[in-house]
Amino acid sequence: MRKLITIGINTIQGFASPVFNFLIVVFGVKIFGKEDWASLINVMLWVFFITFIFSWGNRDHLLRKYSEKPSKMYHAFFSNFLSRSILLPFSLLLFLFFPLQIAFWSILLIILIFIYSSLSTLVVYHQKFSSQLLAEIVAFVIIFGSLFYFKSFNLETFLKIYALAITIKLVLLSVQINFWKEPFSATISIQEYKSGLPFFILGLSGWLLSKIDIYIVDLHLEKSQLSEYQLLITAFIMLQALAAYITIPFTKHVYRVSSKVLEKIKYKLYIAAIPLTATGGFFIWVIMERFVKLGFTYKYYVVGGLIALPCYFYTFNIMELMKNHKERTIIYISFLGFFVNISLIFLLIESYEILGVLISVCISQWLLLIMFKSHKLITK
Repeated sequence: MRKLITIGINTIQGFASPVFNFLIVVFGVKIFGKEDWASLINVMLWVFFITFIFSWGNRDHLLRKYSEKPSKMYHAFFSNFLSRSILLPFSLLLFLFFPLQIAFWSILLIILIFIYSSLSTLVVYHQKFSSQLLAEIVAFVIIFGSLFYFKSFNLETFLKIYALAITIKLVLLSVQINFWKEPFSATISIQEYKSGLPFFILGLSGWLLSKIDIYIVDLHLEKSQLSEYQLLITAFIMLQALAAYITIPFTKHVYRVSSKVLEKIKYKLYIAAIPLTATGGFFIWVIMERFVKLGFTYKYYVVGGLIALPCYFYTFNIMELMKNHKERTIIYISFLGFFVNISLIFLLIESYEILGVLISVCISQWLLLIMFKSHKLITK
């Protein structure tokens, strides 16, 4: 029962973050207009991309090290954190692209997000998901409430609000983890970059898989269609991500349990897959057609559900490959899926527009499932 509660809290916590961001964007656009809010989105895209680069695959790299050497967990954490901190001065390049004040607050956001995201490995290891959920809720209330407090939009003001919100959730999470009370021991080493590189490339391949379709839609279809596609694909990506959120509490156990035990855990996720995607797909249809009124036929939602389903069946396969130090196999498969995806999108987008893009993403997801399930044959 305790494990189920932990899984539930982590699932809510992981799911809450994209839902909160989605609500902020929806109301931000509604209150201040598309153009004004788009200026904030433009800055935040740079901020999140840079922090993704600076993370350098630390999450999975460190979780493996924690599981292999629990007694040296904090040495690994501080060593990785300080080694990656060397990258932070590169964020000063934003002064070349943004006005002085905007660049300053953007760089401060990068530093705050860098520190906050670094704590995620300790959250997973110590199962502090409820603490992180509380921090996320407080930050959301601050940002969401500011949408109704200010009468007009000012980019610098909202960057300050984001900085305040992230600072508060950083303090709240830090108090719960108490990582600063642990004995300090660290080694700044280039080895942290070498060890994290496979995980970084893996993350980059995932980023390409999840983002390239939006960029192509932006280039080839009308702006109104871009908005429609973003709403639809974001909803199904959240449904897809549910599989990852469910498995996060098992991360440290995957590196320890036997194959037989792991198969039992897999089977439980398989059983939940179809009911979760079917129910989720139905609620997405209700929201998008009854409230947002996108005007899509049922085919779009069937394809969307089929996009989300494969992830429930191959997530543990990816974790097994990582357990066995076969990140290269994951990278090869992911990049192959990316090239298939982008090729199909260019082939189908002119004739079938949004539906064609959804079909392309769907085919690439099922191809990933086939490849991850048969990776032993691929790598021979």
